[in-house]
Amino acid sequence: MMKRNVNIHTKKIAIFTGIVFLVSLIPILYLSGYVHATGDDYGYGARTHQMWLSTHSVWQVLKAAGQTVQHYWIGWQGTWFTIFLMSLQPEVFWDNGYWIVPWIMLALTIFSTLYLTEYVMVQKLRLPKATWISCTLILLLAMIQYFPSTKSGIFWYNGTAHYIIPYSMALVAIRCCWSFADRKRKKDWIAAFICMALLGGASYLAPLLVLIAVAYLILCEWKTKKHVFYLCIPVAAELAGLIVSYLAPGNKSRGGEDFGIHGLLIVKTILECFVDGAKQIFLYLFKTPFILLCLVVIAVLLVNAFQKVRPTFDFPYPVIVAVAMFCMYCAMYAPGVYAGVELSGGVPNTIYQVFLMTVFITVIYTVGWMNHHFCKDEKMGKIKKAVCGGLLMLALFLILVEKGTLKSSTSYQCYDYIVSGQADDYKAQMEERLSLLRNPELKNVELPAMNSDQGPLMHMEVMEDPKEWTNTVVKQFFGKESIIEVPRSER
Repeated sequence: MMKRNVNIHTKKIAIFTGIVFLVSLIPILYLSGYVHATGDDYGYGARTHQMWLSTHSVWQVLKAAGQTVQHYWIGWQGTWFTIFLMSLQPEVFWDNGYWIVPWIMLALTIFSTLYLTEYVMVQKLRLPKATWISCTLILLLAMIQYFPSTKSGIFWYNGTAHYIIPYSMALVAIRCCWSFADRKRKKDWIAAFICMALLGGASYLAPLLVLIAVAYLILCEWKTKKHVFYLCIPVAAELAGLIVSYLAPGNKSRGGEDFGIHGLLIVKTILECFVDGAKQIFLYLFKTPFILLCLVVIAVLLVNAFQKVRPTFDFPYPVIVAVAMFCMYCAMYAPGVYAGVELSGGVPNTIYQVFLMTVFITVIYTVGWMNHHFCKDEKMGKIKKAVCGGLLMLALFLILVEKGTLKSSTSYQCYDYIVSGQADDYKAQMEERLSLLRNPELKNVELPAMNSDQGPLMHMEVMEDPKEWTNTVVKQFFGKESIIEVPRSER
């Protein structure tokens, strides 16, 4: 009866967590009806959009996407896979299709996270599915609500295609590599190969994450599972893609990417990555107490789950695992630190996601180790509960002290943007602009000025100078001769 009651309570917690998580998504998904393409969306999608308008052939659009990759590879950046993705933004095919971007990116973030954590918690550790769902949704709640850049993490296709999609693919690749090591299934190897080969042409953080994770896996398993060396083939495919990206002539145009290899710079980069990583962890946990609260709640749920389940795994190296996870997280700073260039909003998002995932794994391993070594000691069990309760109270106290942390959440920002009327105002102005841009009779378009600060939404304003970059890419996308901004009073 006791076991049944425990299961019932676990399921109730999972249901409650699921409801809270879904409710938190409502303002975000509601705002999806207001989003529009902007800036780089038009630049990378200009060639493909014009091809779609002239041919309505998917094949011809894909060929145009390849031409876009070639153009930017030569003239701007080497990340061939994400350039291909960016050239296929929704408005290339569908005037009002941009609303789907938040749905796709949230779905990818949720699926990939659940996909990896399910293997760790359910397949490997045999924890209850309800505990897996509860813990992962809490992790996702912290992730989605406190993206360093909500625009690049959810609402802007170009930013999400460059960072969120590769990160999601990285989690899938890690899961498939891990599964292949355990089960030796061809489909896992094939899926890992495809993901990693494509990640070679993505922004550097996601490929780096996979390379480190697979290196850890091979190092840990090669003595007992010789077939893990087959994973060197997907690794080689990813490295080949990265070389193609690295050698792109266009990298020189961006500055900081043609930096060569210098021993002293490497050492400096490593040290700075550890320093930056440690500083940022402090900011994550104490500047945004809700994140700490989520991690503590996860730990409490895991303590309860491990007391009811006895995994055969004995969690022998908690310190080594914690250090390895910290190193993996700090490695995400390396590309930016080494290049010495200003980073886009998508980079902090990926670093934040990796932080949450690595600390999640660390918490699971630590709680598992505590349970394995002290579960037989009734007093130690009570101590664990007391410690968890104390940490939970501390986290709640920090939340009460720093109430602004809730107002900085993604859902609250979206809610405030909607109820304030800013969202409707933005929508009305964008519809006015798009009616001018999509009018085939207008070749020289004057766009009325609007507020460039659009809260959680990304918006890159056109300028009064027709030669500005934003003006140029918008002109190319819509097939106009010129586009300028004029004061709203002049219309």
